[in-house]
Amino acid sequence: MNEIWGHLTGVIIVVMMFTFICIWAWAWSGRHKKAFLRMAELPMEDEPTAENPQTDADAKDAQP
Repeated sequence: MNEIWGHLTGVIIVVMMFTFICIWAWAWSGRHKKAFLRMAELPMEDEPTAENPQTDADAKDAQP
């Protein structure tokens, strides 16, 4: 095995670790908390609200 493969593998691992840490920091930053909470509540929305007066069942009935 060539020595360059060991160095290349190390560089790829460091880049992947850095990418993972950046994504983790982005996901857990406080700026996105409100959006993530809103997206987490989407599966439980089946009753009409003031913002969305039409339910999923109503939307399916309206389609031809």
